[in-house]
Amino acid sequence: MFLQGSNPAEYEQHRASAIAQSSWPTELKSELIRRVLYPALLKRWRPSAQRRLRELRKCEFASPDVIDSIQTARLKAIVRHAIGHVPYYRDLCRKHGIRVEDIGTLRDFARFPILTKRLVQEKLSELCADNLDRHGVRPNASGGSTGKPVQFFQDDGYWGQACATQWFVESWWGIRPGDRTASIWGTDRDLPDQSWRERLYSNIAQMRVCNAFALTAPQMEQFAKMLVAWRPRHVIGYASALEIFSKFLLERGDLRVRAHAVKATAEALSEKTRSVIEKAFGCKVYNFYGSREINNLAVECPVRAGLHTNALGRYIEIVDDAGNPVPAGVVGRILVTDLTNYYMPFLRYELEDIGSWEGKPCSCGRPFPLLGRVWGRSSDFITTPGGRLIHGEFFTHLFYDLPEVASFQINQKSLRELDAYLVLRPGVTEAPVNLLRERLRRATGPHVTLNVQVVPKIERPPSGKHRFVISTVQTEWRSNDPSSEMKKTLMQ
Repeated sequence: MFLQGSNPAEYEQHRASAIAQSSWPTELKSELIRRVLYPALLKRWRPSAQRRLRELRKCEFASPDVIDSIQTARLKAIVRHAIGHVPYYRDLCRKHGIRVEDIGTLRDFARFPILTKRLVQEKLSELCADNLDRHGVRPNASGGSTGKPVQFFQDDGYWGQACATQWFVESWWGIRPGDRTASIWGTDRDLPDQSWRERLYSNIAQMRVCNAFALTAPQMEQFAKMLVAWRPRHVIGYASALEIFSKFLLERGDLRVRAHAVKATAEALSEKTRSVIEKAFGCKVYNFYGSREINNLAVECPVRAGLHTNALGRYIEIVDDAGNPVPAGVVGRILVTDLTNYYMPFLRYELEDIGSWEGKPCSCGRPFPLLGRVWGRSSDFITTPGGRLIHGEFFTHLFYDLPEVASFQINQKSLRELDAYLVLRPGVTEAPVNLLRERLRRATGPHVTLNVQVVPKIERPPSGKHRFVISTVQTEWRSNDPSSEMKKTLMQ
């Protein structure tokens, strides 16, 4: 028995956990947790989130000029802080002759050199502010799927704004803070190493997780049966993992799971994958774009005509290889500046993703600029000897009518060699190797050596994201005109 007098904080945590695990009727218990326990927990763990959410809601249908004004002011503030208190930026600006007063407009900000993953690796200690202590700062890491592990730090201000932004955009879909959420997720660093506080938070946040690293039929059946009774309002996960789970549900007509909205994140979302997930859960699927280093970058609204950028917390640029901004409709390199993390500012950070601007406002009336599409990493493109760029999504189409193949991965290690790894479905003994090689040949041309290999399993990287295509061949992005040769040869 836990006595109230022993420790007030521990008693409240124990009481919250007991209610969350009780056998009360699902709807009653869920509403009690959502309306009472979850807000109480957040006041302690994310004290600034509710205030930041109110600020976001005031701007939901503001004019674009208001959004630009707020974004510019926040950009200037973090630049001023970085130049004054972050050794890396202080030395950088001295070297390039950049002064705080020189940054008067967003165009002026382009004078800052691009921050790369390698620089973050090499300059970690120099990128941390020298006037702030480590209280509330959390270490994090990314890059396992690109072969470039990156360590970094995120402060309380970053996480408070991230929490508020997530609630804000999810409200567009009819999702409320604390709604029951099923998650198809899993990374080596996210699941096994959770502290008891994080597990308690997940419990009170009404989050149920199925490990995306081990999507076996028995595990999916157990999770699906739980969801049928639990009735989640919200489902989130990797696009590829959601598709696998959705196909399982569709094959098992007796396991009917219905939700109000599904959020697909961490991977590029194809229209075919979206269609499968929507059929399984009976609701809309929304594309959500973010990264480990800087989350909550852009998201779809119910119109789904592009991804609204998080303009009040992030400043996004799309540039060519020379660092020049590209016009709407032209793909280029995505650079992101985080306006919220003062302990370790990321200014003009290159995510190694490729995207394009939509170029027109959304009919929903929200003023946040639209990304037309995020194509994926630059390493998600295959380059042919003739200079043609083939987006990774193209290769998924090659397998639509090949039911023998359970999963695949295309790996380009040189300009003239391509490896295709196939995992066959249970019971299949012969792979459609010749047919696949013929299709690949038509796409890449006659001067590429094609190696097709059947393997028992394709390992996921530490990030947990399945990558359909991996290329280490340098890709050029020098398109300043929508009619450029690169744009013409880009295959979707």
